[in-house]
Amino acid sequence: MSSEIRSAILRRVTNTSLRWGDEAPHSVDGARDRLLDAAETCFGRFGIAKTTVEDIAKQASVSRATVYRYFAGRDAVVSGVILRETERYLDRVRPRVESQPDLASAILEFVEVTLRAAVRDETVGLLFTSDDGLNSVGIIEGTSVALFEMVSEFLRPIFDNWTDEYLPGLPIEDASEWILRAILSLLTVKGPKRRSSEGLDTYLRRFLLPAILRPTS
Repeated sequence: MSSEIRSAILRRVTNTSLRWGDEAPHSVDGARDRLLDAAETCFGRFGIAKTTVEDIAKQASVSRATVYRYFAGRDAVVSGVILRETERYLDRVRPRVESQPDLASAILEFVEVTLRAAVRDETVGLLFTSDDGLNSVGIIEGTSVALFEMVSEFLRPIFDNWTDEYLPGLPIEDASEWILRAILSLLTVKGPKRRSSEGLDTYLRRFLLPAILRPTS
């Protein structure tokens, strides 16, 4: 095969696999975001579990090969959407949590607003679900660990604002894990009682906060 023919074939393959509709992204991050946007649209249309790489590629106006160029596969795309949405969700709730008058109120605000959001929004609900729930839609191994780390980094500056209000020597990572585990349990395990907002607040103050906060007189 002559070099001219080989070059022509490569040009055709490249043009096909990298087409992006009317406007091509200018960076790898831009390309990944475009594919994640397409995946989110497909999730809304087909559901997360039923979305395929072909669906994502079609929505993004690219070939399947282009999707595989930026992600190892469908599960990696789903995990990318989950982690990106986690970051966006935490950015949205940050002002509400940081504006609370003390650490107890900040923790309760984060837990309660997350519980409400997870019920209203399927994507937010998926962020705070069990490993079985994540696995059921094809989340790759390690995604749930990354979620814990992101929540820990979100809560760290909040704890730092009130260093005299939590138990001495308490690792922030452990406190953050306990908070997230409480959210996961409340969302995934149906308990014997259906609590009002006031009842939930009382329940969390009685059983969640004492493991984190200094006793008050």
